[in-house]
Amino acid sequence: LLKSNSSHLLLASGDRMDFQALLVDDDRAWLMVGAKNHIFLLHLDHPNREPEKIFWPASREQVEHCQLAGKNVETECANFIRLLQPFNRSHVFACGTGSYQPVCAFIQLGARGKGPGAPPMQLVTHSLESGRGRCPYSPHEPFTGLLVDGELYSGTSSDFMGSSAAFFRTWIHGAEQSYIRTEQNQDHWLHEPAFVGAYAIPDTYNPHDDKVYIFFRETAMEAGQWERRHIHARVARVCKNDVGGKRSLINRWSTFLKARLVCSIPGPQGTETHFDQLEDVFLLHTRDPQNPLVF
Repeated sequence: LLKSNSSHLLLASGDRMDFQALLVDDDRAWLMVGAKNHIFLLHLDHPNREPEKIFWPASREQVEHCQLAGKNVETECANFIRLLQPFNRSHVFACGTGSYQPVCAFIQLGARGKGPGAPPMQLVTHSLESGRGRCPYSPHEPFTGLLVDGELYSGTSSDFMGSSAAFFRTWIHGAEQSYIRTEQNQDHWLHEPAFVGAYAIPDTYNPHDDKVYIFFRETAMEAGQWERRHIHARVARVCKNDVGGKRSLINRWSTFLKARLVCSIPGPQGTETHFDQLEDVFLLHTRDPQNPLVF
């Protein structure tokens, strides 16, 4: 791909574009790229074609507010596209940092394969809505997002300072209060997490048993107060049909469970050799959808 003409054009135009989100469609041979203030679409089967492009900047007021808060105008005060998720055959759901005011919207895809005169992809402006709980405020923060059946699962900070991170589920096109999240200020739920990935994996042939698995690293609570701080790799899961708890647990997960993800050298010599700086996760589907391989 990097040798194709279209990607040369993209990289040449990408002066400090800070590419952070990628979405590929193998069937229709396109690659969507989220960058600083831009979304690009490369035609993989027509490498000489000019990439389609959407300019989606933050407003001047948002940029000024970001600067007044002490953020860097070049590397932080812009709309960095952090999330690109397929919604249906004609639309992609996208979210950006919005100059520290996260924003989400639908991207309408143009007619593929209709030649240069076909309608290009475009931002559906009337679909713009807040990205809080869906996308980070910061372009530098580790983050994960997964759109499944019209519901967005996202691990992200929930405030401007980035001091409170949570795992959310929000409904696309739903009311602003329609969400479920991990408990706030409860370190045994999440303690300074850095989210890495999220995947939906069925437990049985009954779709009501489907789970979403979240991979992240966090500061371990197992150590005592005066012991050295340790980072542990984690895997957590929630039930897709979780509707939240009752009373004090309204809008809170009732099925959230987490465990240490043990990555170590095989054999008795490696039992205490843990690799806990989890950086990436890849799910390889097998013939049995309930038993994928996780790298």
